[in-house]
Amino acid sequence: MRPRPNPPEEPKDAAGFNDRGNRYSRNGVYDQALEDYTRAIELDGTLAEAYFNRGVSHYEMGLYQESIDDLTRAIELSPTDDNYYGRRSLAYLFNDQPDLAEADQNKCEELRNTI
Repeated sequence: MRPRPNPPEEPKDAAGFNDRGNRYSRNGVYDQALEDYTRAIELDGTLAEAYFNRGVSHYEMGLYQESIDDLTRAIELSPTDDNYYGRRSLAYLFNDQPDLAEADQNKCEELRNTI
């Protein structure tokens, strides 16, 4: 029997909570990921990546409006990140908002073409 690994150290800052949330998310432990992303946002409300990651976790859980809300905030904080628009486009699509999904997909492609 293999020894159990030590639990990860408690993060000390927003980036640490965001990183640990990413580890939880990659393993499908979305409830824990959401807690860590929320803690990251509480520590640094300008961390667009934490809003994006929390939005992705909400999306994976089928919580499309919550996903849209977080992804919208990520876009407000970082309006030139094409990935944010691309992911929100999917959330809009699954939330039965095809016109908004198309607009975000167009914005995503526009941003990618300016690189």
